[in-house]
Amino acid sequence: MEDANLETPLLLGAVCQSVDSAYDSAAHSEVYITISEEPIHTKLLVTSHKKDGDVAEEPTDGDDVVTSPQMQQAISMFENLPSLERPSSVDPFKNKTPVISGLYEWLKTLLCLPVLVLRLILMTLVMLVGLVGTKAALAGWRKQQAALPRWRRSLMGVTRLCARGVLFCFGFHWIKRTGQPARREIAPIVVSNHVCFMDPIFYFFELFPSIVSSNSHESIPLVGTVIQAMQVIPVDRLSPDSRKNAAIEIIRKASCHDFPPVLLFPEGTTTNGRALISFKLGAFVPGLPVQPVVIRYPFVHFDPSWGDISLMNLLFRMLTQVHNFMEVEYLPVMYPSLREQSNPPEFAERVRFEMAKVLNVPETEHTHGDLMLSVKAQQLKMSAPAAMMVEMGRVEKLLQLSTKEVKEYLDKFAAMDPTHSGRVSMEQFMESCDLQNCWFSKKIFHLFDKSTPGSINFQEFVAVSASISKHKDFAKHVRSAFDACDLGKNGYMSHQELEQCLRLSMPTISSHKVKQWSSKLDSCGGKGISWESFAVFLEHNPELLAIFMLATFHQSSQPPLSP
Repeated sequence: MEDANLETPLLLGAVCQSVDSAYDSAAHSEVYITISEEPIHTKLLVTSHKKDGDVAEEPTDGDDVVTSPQMQQAISMFENLPSLERPSSVDPFKNKTPVISGLYEWLKTLLCLPVLVLRLILMTLVMLVGLVGTKAALAGWRKQQAALPRWRRSLMGVTRLCARGVLFCFGFHWIKRTGQPARREIAPIVVSNHVCFMDPIFYFFELFPSIVSSNSHESIPLVGTVIQAMQVIPVDRLSPDSRKNAAIEIIRKASCHDFPPVLLFPEGTTTNGRALISFKLGAFVPGLPVQPVVIRYPFVHFDPSWGDISLMNLLFRMLTQVHNFMEVEYLPVMYPSLREQSNPPEFAERVRFEMAKVLNVPETEHTHGDLMLSVKAQQLKMSAPAAMMVEMGRVEKLLQLSTKEVKEYLDKFAAMDPTHSGRVSMEQFMESCDLQNCWFSKKIFHLFDKSTPGSINFQEFVAVSASISKHKDFAKHVRSAFDACDLGKNGYMSHQELEQCLRLSMPTISSHKVKQWSSKLDSCGGKGISWESFAVFLEHNPELLAIFMLATFHQSSQPPLSP
């Protein structure tokens, strides 16, 4: 090749294109770039590792950046990252009849509009009677932590009958029951699947239990008063301290025979009843006998499940039905083994298995967080919001990710996917990350691309991003990368140093892209990129750590670059 008076960027661009072509066309080979600097001219060495292990080398001109073992070493740090199993095809939150459809349903709705008005009037009267009865039962009662005396609980019988009246107004004229509720002395804890807002109303009438409920319910008129009488255990699902206090209160009330049985919905949210999602452990931590109960809502034209449908829509549809069906089945009491008493998740899984077997539905690892992801995806106008669910129960266990963190990943994934298709192509990935289309950038993309070649889905994006950011050595690697890029050792990475670092992996990166990287890393536009800005950037973009880790391997194998 010629002398060094050739335009180096043009030369490197041509070489990178030829290398990319070799990479794309060789199904069983990998292409590495070895670059070495000489005083007068530069030499680029393309090394192709053939399938049989032979190595062929062809020298070409180029600009010295890094040796191929260093590139491979940087990428190898991120290989063999875990991937999430393919999520269940069952959507446990989708309501099957979200809108009125068909001539029959429209005619029935129109004819039942007068019935709706009558039901609302009757329900209002019934609830007022219940409110008076509850006020009478609680008059003068101040000992909130003690069990409600038996005579006060007897006065609550009026309110319980009113709860049955509310069920009647909603069209549940009769309720089919199978089995019998166990005595409190035998089963101090009752667990049930959760399908509709009718569930707690039925259990209030049937069992008058102490129930675990969201603390936001206490502010609802009438409901707050009834909750006080039920001595509900309030919980804020977003607060770890609240969940911890609720668990202590569950143990206290379940262990004391003066309190009624404790009722829990271990799924933690309502579903459509076509799957049993991940169980919370609050009901199983005490190590006490549990009676499982399953509720079904058979339907033909109207699905009363409260999943991804609005409450007002559900109320209107329910009140304009001639009749709604509810079936309740009490299962035999289940006793924890000695091993399960010290291992609540095992007891929870056994109970869930028995309930799923009776319901004839699958078990999934979805949680309320998945419903929040689906709603978030709808707001982002994704074409298939349900495909953005990751089964948060498994994600929480394997990757230690919260719903808030996964929602942030969803925002980022949606920004990469301007077509809202639910998949991100290699071109979209590189454009979003401001990566140059070259060998190293492709390797970063392939860390994510596990299932469908050429594009990544949200589950793959979450699994790889979280595996990097949650790694025990992540902070150490970020620090090492910053120190390697801070050639002046002054605690700041200058824009020139950033460009040198980026060209180690992307030799032909344009000046425009370098400026984009610089603006993202140095949002304040100060004298350089601080350690704090660098750390925050990689915390939100862990997939780009490999770009900067390359500098650490270059530094350890080469004389220091001049700042």
